[in-house]
Amino acid sequence: MVWLFSALAVLVLVLAAVAASLWWKVLNVQRQQKLMAEQMAQEKAANESKRLDFLCESVNVIARAVLDGQCPVIEGCIRLAVLLDNLSLDCDSKHRFSVVFEIYNQTRHIPSHDNWKALPRKQQLRYQQEMHKLEQQHQEAIREAMEQVRAKPFSRQSGMSLH
Repeated sequence: MVWLFSALAVLVLVLAAVAASLWWKVLNVQRQQKLMAEQMAQEKAANESKRLDFLCESVNVIARAVLDGQCPVIEGCIRLAVLLDNLSLDCDSKHRFSVVFEIYNQTRHIPSHDNWKALPRKQQLRYQQEMHKLEQQHQEAIREAMEQVRAKPFSRQSGMSLH
């Protein structure tokens, strides 16, 4: 009988040791998972920060290029609309750039890149006239929007607004 109790006691101790060992391993795995999740969150935040910095700097560069005549106005507006659409702008900033979005929407039907090159010259001229008319019609509002960016460049620190 003593042997039976001794064997059961040893068995209980072995099972307790196995359970403690498994519990310890589970805790280590949970710690590692938490650490990895924190590292991934930090990497994601850093990547998002770089992405926003790139978008803001791109907005600033394009606005300056339009003002300095280094970029066609319509092309600049199209590029800015795409960039601004990827930023979290406040309502006031969106309103101030409404001309950019308006030009983007009014030129969406015009082919670009290889599709533009494939157009007959006559069709290209029609589209160029349409773009020139838009540019003339909104010239002052476009210049004002670009000047606002030049005066107060976009950045994450400024909240990506023009206040």
